[in-house]
Amino acid sequence: MAKQRKPYNPNTAYGKRKLREQSREEYENMTPDEQSAALSDAWMLFIVVVIFRIIMPFLTGGKEGVMKWLTR
Repeated sequence: MAKQRKPYNPNTAYGKRKLREQSREEYENMTPDEQSAALSDAWMLFIVVVIFRIIMPFLTGGKEGVMKWLTR
């Protein structure tokens, strides 16, 4: 049985590169349906975060909170 490799350290440039390569390789080995599902999940999360960032100032500070948020 092959010896299990230690996971790469994500805090080093080498580790980041290796993890990025592994991720890209996993994505390329997916079927087109799996790739589109992964992309749709990512876009849905992005949209939810953007909506949250737009609505949150209205909920927390009213008009003053929105103006403070816009002038940062």
